[in-house]
Amino acid sequence: MKKIFILFFTLFLLTGCYDYKEINNLGIISAIGIDYENDKYVVTLEVLNDQTEKDNAEVKSYIKTGSNASLAKAIEITADKIADKANYTHVKLMILSDTILKDKFANIIDYFIRSTYFRENFYVISSLDTKPEKILKNTTKENPVASSTIISLLESNNYSSNSAVLKTYDQIMSEVLSFGQDTCFSNINLNGEQFQIDGLSIFNEYNFKTKLNNEEATIYNILKNNFYKPIFSKQYENNKYFSVGVTAGKTNFEITNDKIEIKGTLNGKIMDNELNLDIRNTENLNKINSDFTNIMNIKITNFIKKIQQNNSDILYMAKSYYQKTREKAENFWHNLNIESNIKFTISKKGLIYEVHDEK
Repeated sequence: MKKIFILFFTLFLLTGCYDYKEINNLGIISAIGIDYENDKYVVTLEVLNDQTEKDNAEVKSYIKTGSNASLAKAIEITADKIADKANYTHVKLMILSDTILKDKFANIIDYFIRSTYFRENFYVISSLDTKPEKILKNTTKENPVASSTIISLLESNNYSSNSAVLKTYDQIMSEVLSFGQDTCFSNINLNGEQFQIDGLSIFNEYNFKTKLNNEEATIYNILKNNFYKPIFSKQYENNKYFSVGVTAGKTNFEITNDKIEIKGTLNGKIMDNELNLDIRNTENLNKINSDFTNIMNIKITNFIKKIQQNNSDILYMAKSYYQKTREKAENFWHNLNIESNIKFTISKKGLIYEVHDEK
């Protein structure tokens, strides 16, 4: 009986070692970049590479690139260049070039719907001015995995300028395929060796329309009620600035037959007071509130005009109208007047009126 037990125990250990080796022989794909040039898809795969030295394990990455007239074949050819078996279940990021967005975006959506290799919860971004291959090659000792650095940058942006729009493939697919809504996602660029968020790529169905700038992306997040503390500034006399951070509030819009009306309140805190205004003075405080109310309403109006001009329903206006009236009128909102009635107010709670130096 003891011999049988030892035999089974030995087999268990051997099986465990075999599975461990199988896992170590997988090429873990963490990101995929897709470009299109010379009538071929150019696929770049970012592969994780575990380098273990005694007690120190450091995760790095390397890339492989391949091309073909068929997207499926281009991915296969690229995967064949990896020494280990390619595993796509850990893909976290997909980067699409300008040529893909302008000509092949529908093919991308279709392929990844059909593919059984990829999960659908990876993030999607564009890279309009830099090739995806160059983006994924951009690693440093401090940031050895490009995709992880980019995702961290996009996520942390929610606590700064709020210009990032981070969406997963399944969310983008849902927006593209659903009535009365269009998709959008962040664009990334390189400034030297530094990644930088560079606006927002917007669509009408499968058709890429234009890139919004970072401030317009921030306005989008405010209108979607997805913001933390974006900062807005106004220049006054003698080139002095007054800046506020929008810390709370809610916006919504209502569509009638003749106009789009944006309503809501935004609360903020003072970030920069170069004017040295006495904000205990009610008149001064009312002036600042009025000035930034006007600023926000102008920026919101201009933002909606721009998406009207580009026929990109990233605010789901047609969907909202349909839910209200049960009328499927997809393009009616393009020519409507815009009335923005957002009220901005500086919160008095916790205001610092003056600083006293200790002596």
